[in-house]
Amino acid sequence: MKIITLIACIFIAINTFGQLPQEKPLYPNGIEDNPVVHPFKEMYVDSLVHPKSITGLNRVYSYVSEPTYMIFTARKENNKNIGLVIFPGGGLKNVWLDKEGTDIALWLSEQGITCMVVKYRTNRKDVKGKWALEFGDYKGAVYQDARTSMLIMKEFADSLNFDKNKIGMMGFSAGGWLAEQMVYKYYNGDYDWNPKFVALIYHGNNIKLIEKVKDKEKLPPFFMAIAQNDNKLPFEKVLPYLKKVSTEVKNSELHIYPEGGHGFGLAFDETSAVSAWKIEFVKWLDRIYK
Repeated sequence: MKIITLIACIFIAINTFGQLPQEKPLYPNGIEDNPVVHPFKEMYVDSLVHPKSITGLNRVYSYVSEPTYMIFTARKENNKNIGLVIFPGGGLKNVWLDKEGTDIALWLSEQGITCMVVKYRTNRKDVKGKWALEFGDYKGAVYQDARTSMLIMKEFADSLNFDKNKIGMMGFSAGGWLAEQMVYKYYNGDYDWNPKFVALIYHGNNIKLIEKVKDKEKLPPFFMAIAQNDNKLPFEKVLPYLKKVSTEVKNSELHIYPEGGHGFGLAFDETSAVSAWKIEFVKWLDRIYK
């Protein structure tokens, strides 16, 4: 029985992998003077796959120096005309492409949201546990990846039937850090890459970011979801920031769940309260764009 189950899972994973959108380079002409260079080729490991995973995949990428993206088009019957750029987590040294990327995008596209999943450039740690790539240079590179993702997404608006003025960002953990940085770094300017809304999923603990903003009307609305038993972002440390954003930034919402830990992703267990976060996110978008 175990062997049959394993074979079935492998078959599902292979079949789903073949049906995923084509992975395309974020920079088709390459990256001039790319500061993110690794001693090893890009690679991934297969992490444990949840039995209810939509893709049947759980690839964790590292040594990413050439970023890519995938587009998941909204279901025509219920197209909400909204675009979403998704940054998976992974501590900036990995990218959990499926658990916090393709699974999410497949589910949301069925809800009528066109999604882009970005495999952005990664850093790595040396033997002493320090960043191997100078972090200032790395930040510049990954910010460029985020900006480029938004610009490419805008280019798809007409052909994929969504509103270029309704494109937001969603980030999980370190991907949430990237989305958050894009907001606070550029909110004062009228840039084409500025998101119209932001979703931070198990991320957010720097209260100084919101405290430094004088005109909060310039910030996009935030949707935030966190579990109280998160073992990487202690709840008592993130609550002050998340609560302040939810009360001071118009149309923002904070959703707190008793369990789920860190890295719940799509939260497949429907018996757990945290599984509702994705449904609440869609409802939140409906309220914003009613």
